Order: sequence, then structure tokens, then C-alpha cells
Amino acid sequence: MMALPGPMPLRLCSLIAVLIGLLFFGSGAGCASTATTAPSAIPNAPALDTARVARIDVPDQIATSDTLRIRLSGTVGPNGCYALARIDEARVPGRITLTPLVQPPTSGDRPCTMAIVPLDTTYAASPPFESGPLSVTALQKNGTPVTDTVRVAD
Repeated sequence: MMALPGPMPLRLCSLIAVLIGLLFFGSGAGCASTATTAPSAIPNAPALDTARVARIDVPDQIATSDTLRIRLSGTVGPNGCYALARIDEARVPGRITLTPLVQPPTSGDRPCTMAIVPLDTTYAASPPFESGPLSVTALQKNGTPVTDTVRVAD
């Protein structure tokens, strides 16, 4: 009678289970997902694009210690494979500059919806702020920057 081999090591069983899960369920990345890894860390990753900002809404006035909530409206991309990746912030006295960055589709994306993806998000800028007028500007590729102003009071 032939002897059966002993039990598989636990590590090998775990690896097989993960591979089977990926085979049946895919990697889980869809066209609307956003990457948690910086794009520069992914080989051959497309460069981030800039959203098209149509409007910025800020309150009329805030205190120097308030969080400034900035609402950005516009479009993220021309189809469902585009997603807002992050918003970069740069500050100098009296000015906050925001750059909403978009993850464009990659070669691994599945078919996309043909609906335009709207930009409708609120960005929270942390205090402190200096007293006086504070200009808030959103930069956009190939477009005029969009600006609004809030008064910062003591």
C-alpha cells in the first residue's frame, strides 16, 4: 500500500488560497478605485492629471483658529475610469493654493461608464490662519485658476 504525503505547510496553504481568491474574484481594482500607493512607486503608472474646477465656495469669514472648509465644484474626468486621487495644498501668507489631482485610466482598467465624473468635494484646510483677507486658489491644467476670498478675523 502506498503512503500518503504529510500535511502541507501552513504557508503554502495560505499562498494557494490567496492565488485561488485572485483567480476567482480578481484583484478588486475597478475603474473607480483610487490607488493608496504613490503613482511614482508604481512602474509605468500614468501621471496624475488635474481636475477642472469651475467654482470654489468658502465662507465669508472665519476665525484664525477655525478649520477652513473649501468646496470645489467642476469635473474629474470625461468617463467613469477617472477618480479624484488627492488635493495638494500650498500656503504662503494670505494665500492657499489647491491642486486637485486626478488618477486617469490605466491599461488595466475595465470598461468605463461614459458619464462625466463630477468634482463635488469639500477640502478642510487646518488652522492657524493670519488675520486679514485669505485668497483661496484652485489650479487647473490648461485653464485659468479659480479664486475666492475669505476674511480671517481674530
